[in-house]
Amino acid sequence: MAAGTANQGRFLGTLLGMGIGDALGMPVVGWRPEQIRERFRTIDDYHRYVFADGTEIKAGEFTDESEIALCIVETATANAGVIDPDLLGPRMIFLSRGESSRWMHPDTLQALQLADETHDFSRPLDDDAPATPDVAARGIPVGLLHAVGAFDARALRDDAERVVRITHGSPVAIAAATAVAYGVALAARGELPPAQWPEEIARFVGGGSVARALVGETSPESDSAADVVAISVRDAGHADTFEEAVFTAVNRGGPADARGAITGALAGARFGAEGIPQRLIDGMEGRIYVSLAGPWFYKSAMRRAGMVIDLRPEQG
Repeated sequence: MAAGTANQGRFLGTLLGMGIGDALGMPVVGWRPEQIRERFRTIDDYHRYVFADGTEIKAGEFTDESEIALCIVETATANAGVIDPDLLGPRMIFLSRGESSRWMHPDTLQALQLADETHDFSRPLDDDAPATPDVAARGIPVGLLHAVGAFDARALRDDAERVVRITHGSPVAIAAATAVAYGVALAARGELPPAQWPEEIARFVGGGSVARALVGETSPESDSAADVVAISVRDAGHADTFEEAVFTAVNRGGPADARGAITGALAGARFGAEGIPQRLIDGMEGRIYVSLAGPWFYKSAMRRAGMVIDLRPEQG
C-alpha cells in the first residue's frame, strides 16, 4: 500500500458520505429496484420512513450502520485511537435498547443481548455464523484509523476483526469489514487509482467469497455481504462524482442503507468533504454531530500514528 496520508477533509468526507448514503437508502431498505422506480422514480434526495406501527422516521435520518460506526469513532477518539471491545460493546448495547433497535438485524440484537448478560465482547469464530452487509460497514472508521502514517496491515486486520466479533464470529463478516476498512484507507490516502481498488482489496483480503466477488461476477441485486461490498467498491470507484456514486448504490435496493453507507464512505474518502454537494450535507439530520466528530477522530488517528497535531485556533 502507498504511504500517503489522508487529510482532515477526507476524514470528514468519509463520515459525511457514510451518513448521507445511509440516510438516502433508509426509506427503501428491503425494496426491489422496480419498487423504488414505481414509488420514487429514482432516489436522489431524502425521504421519510413510516414503520408499520405508525412511527415516523424523518427524512435525512441515518440508521444503525452509521450509528454503530459512530460508536467506534467515539470510543477510539476517547481512547487515543485504540479500539477496545470492552469500551465499544457497552455503547452498542446502549444503542440496542433504544430506537436504533428498529433497524438492527436480529442476529446483532441477539448477540448484544447475550453480551449484556455475559460481559463477553468477543464472539467465537464460527464458519457457519451469519454475515450480513450491515456488519461490513463497521470497517469504515477502522479504515480511517489506518489512513494516516505508516500503514500496518496486521493492525488493520486486527481492528476489523475486533469490531465484528463483538456480535459476529463469521469469517465472511470479518473479511467483508476488512475489505471495507482497507478500501476506505486506500480511498482516503488517495494514491491508488479507483480502477485498481477491487483487485488490490481482493489481494489484501486473500481468498474467500469476498475476494472472489471483488474480482469476479456479482449480482447487482444480491444481498450477500460479499456482493454488497464488491458492488459498493465498484460504484464508488466508477462514479465521476460523489452523488453519482451514492444515488447508484441506494437505487439498487435491498440493504440500501448498508449499500449507501459503504459506497458513500468510499466516495466521500475519494472526493473529500469538498466534493459532497452542500444540499446533501444540509439535509442530513446528524450533520452537526458528524462535522464535530470528524476533526477529533482525525486528531486521534494522527496521535495513534505518532503524528500529533494541534487543532486549536491560532491566537492572533
